[in-house]
Amino acid sequence: MRGRQHAAGIPVWLVVWTAACGAPVDERGGEGRSARASAQLAALLDSAWVRDLETNPFVRLREGVDVERLPALDYEAAEERAAFSQRQLERALAIDAAALSADERVTLETLVWQAEMAVEGHRYFWLRSVLTPYSSVLRSYSQIFPLLPLEDDEDLDRFVALVEQVPSHVRDLEDYVRGQFERDFIVSSQNLTPVVQLVRATAGEAEDGPFALPVGRASGLDPARVAEARARIGDIVRDSINPVLEELAAFLEGPYAARAPAGVGLSQYPEGREYYLYLTRLHTTMEVTPEEVQAAGHELLAEFRARMAEIRDRLGWEGSAEEFHEHLKTDPRYFPASHEEVRERLLAASTRMLERIDAYFPGVPEAPWDARRLAPELEPAMTYGYYSAPTAAEPTGIYYYNGSNLDQRSWLGLASISLHELIPGHHFQIAGQRESGTLPDYRRNTSYTAYTEGWGSYASYLGFEAGVYEDLYSEYGFYILESFLATRLVVDPGMNHFGWTREEARRFMRENTLESETQIATESLRYSTDLPGQALAYQMGKRKLLELRARAEDALGDGFDLRGFHDVVLRTGSVPMVVLEGQVDAWIGGRGSGDDGS
Repeated sequence: MRGRQHAAGIPVWLVVWTAACGAPVDERGGEGRSARASAQLAALLDSAWVRDLETNPFVRLREGVDVERLPALDYEAAEERAAFSQRQLERALAIDAAALSADERVTLETLVWQAEMAVEGHRYFWLRSVLTPYSSVLRSYSQIFPLLPLEDDEDLDRFVALVEQVPSHVRDLEDYVRGQFERDFIVSSQNLTPVVQLVRATAGEAEDGPFALPVGRASGLDPARVAEARARIGDIVRDSINPVLEELAAFLEGPYAARAPAGVGLSQYPEGREYYLYLTRLHTTMEVTPEEVQAAGHELLAEFRARMAEIRDRLGWEGSAEEFHEHLKTDPRYFPASHEEVRERLLAASTRMLERIDAYFPGVPEAPWDARRLAPELEPAMTYGYYSAPTAAEPTGIYYYNGSNLDQRSWLGLASISLHELIPGHHFQIAGQRESGTLPDYRRNTSYTAYTEGWGSYASYLGFEAGVYEDLYSEYGFYILESFLATRLVVDPGMNHFGWTREEARRFMRENTLESETQIATESLRYSTDLPGQALAYQMGKRKLLELRARAEDALGDGFDLRGFHDVVLRTGSVPMVVLEGQVDAWIGGRGSGDDGS
């Protein structure tokens, strides 16, 4: 495998791995070396964890720590973050990896990978998406404020104080956007309308919108204090927040729109192609090129077309694939009648998988799970939805689904989505990781796209293997979703690296998916102007997991234990795929007996 290079020209992960495997601890003074290395690693972990708690409101919410400020957006803060990561990297590489336990080496390798990518990524500070629907800072408000605790008067005061920070936070966001504008990084005109809509949708009144006080959760507080707080929030929203949001919208509709490029994709910007190469590695956590990713996409699509043809034959369909797909896209039998039906189908599929769970996993997370409809202001620009992990204020893991335009949202793929997002997908993996009694705090809270989304896609496949899909049409829906995810491997690098137009990407998606024009429109914007590279992680991560599983099956033969394989993958937690690969190889070396190679 090619490796990312550090200053000496050797892959950083390989430095740690070689030190551990090639230089066994000398028995003389070995205990002292081990204690010293462990202490150095523990100190490194403490500093990383303390920083996360200090700067990340989502970590604070999950851990039940008061959120007292919104994250900084300015360049100086980014420089300080990069400097911190550089110090962490230097400290990590100075640790005697050979003196650590196997699990400690996993932590060290993860720290090294994370720090190096953070240092490298600082170069692209001005190329980051901050306004677009999925990655917008504005979206974070609806993910923070509704989850703030409201158990006493101090919580109420903190809620109001955090709302008071929003106007200056929006001004910081506008300063960042103006800095991008000056450096010729301007969101495509094709995505400017939903961006402006998102800005204006963030405004509201004290009774609604992201800054509304959740009165139901404040029912135990003094009603007079609650009324006073609501009035104060109303004043802030009306007199301070809404005006700065309108100023931002006016700038976007005026000078910004006048210079917005018609094309899409990172390659049109200065250093955009280099940034996309970085994002490809960041999100896949593998050393792959856009060319390799796109080739994998074509390969997967060919495989899925063959599987779908087999199912059509089993159904007795005598027409063409195009005619069958038109039938699926137009027959009302395949569309939910209400958003409540969407919820019921989502919950039913995960419940069926839960009934079979013991055959595949040694345990299940304790946190409850649910599916709920997205906030209305998010639905126009989000194709499907998102999973929200349990927090101290909201202990339920929730998949927020898009319940709009149901005549364009077939239920055929809902079982696959459910398994991806809830059981045994995101909720199962993320809640289980957070509940771990063995992982250090740092690793309980890590999230790497290829691992997390790869596991979600693998979970949909596992449900297929477990017989969760109830009929041939649901099985077909599984391959419809798989094909959709595979097209991402073609059109994402197509638009961001190879110079495809958005219409070229949309045409490819029409030819290879059953997505509606509405969904193709939002997805093509997501890949090209919102989260370039992120969509590669789903199929690339799943392919790596299947590759590791096949490797273990080949090596262990009849001794292969699927529950044990899943246990080692989930027990490791979300890590870069190259780190997970080492863990699986160690498990195989222990002959798949539950031994992690330590």
